[in-house]
Amino acid sequence: MSDADRIVEFVYEVGQLKRLPRAGWLFAGVQHPETVAAHSFRVGVLAFAIAVQEGANPDRAATLGLFHDVPETRLGDIPYVGKLYLDVKVPPEAVARDQVQHLPAPLAAHVEALVAEHEAAKDLDHTPEARCSRDADKLELLVQAREYQAAGISKMERFIQTMQASVVTDTGRALMDSALRIAPTEWWEAFGRR
Repeated sequence: MSDADRIVEFVYEVGQLKRLPRAGWLFAGVQHPETVAAHSFRVGVLAFAIAVQEGANPDRAATLGLFHDVPETRLGDIPYVGKLYLDVKVPPEAVARDQVQHLPAPLAAHVEALVAEHEAAKDLDHTPEARCSRDADKLELLVQAREYQAAGISKMERFIQTMQASVVTDTGRALMDSALRIAPTEWWEAFGRR
């Protein structure tokens, strides 16, 4: 197989995230939840914005956010309640290593490094970009919960409260405060007031 063939295979695998629903929302009664890919897209946008404001590298932070859930093509999106019953916890870094083993070496190294850097934000050993990406991951869930709440799904408060304690950057906390205060429909309702 050529390098191009192997990259295309990886792209097909990553495409599974476009069809993989975020499972935690199902417990809250969301019948057609967002996909992992939709979540990752907005994580990338948020990570970019947070990094610009925090003085970190926005391109790196956005890329971390974009790639952070790639291992879910093989693991699925396991909700918190399901993770409590798993005896073996394969770290996302190990899954990513497996996923990229047939890619050209430079590309494989980049993807592995992205997943590892994002995951390192869970510990004290992290970069400013990983901190921005991790905050973006938490904020995206909070923002999505606010959107579901505005659509009439009532069991969102637990998601919102859990994420509030997870955001650590000054910019992330400011964005969280704004997301809690501003209605999800405000951006387009403003057009009617022009």
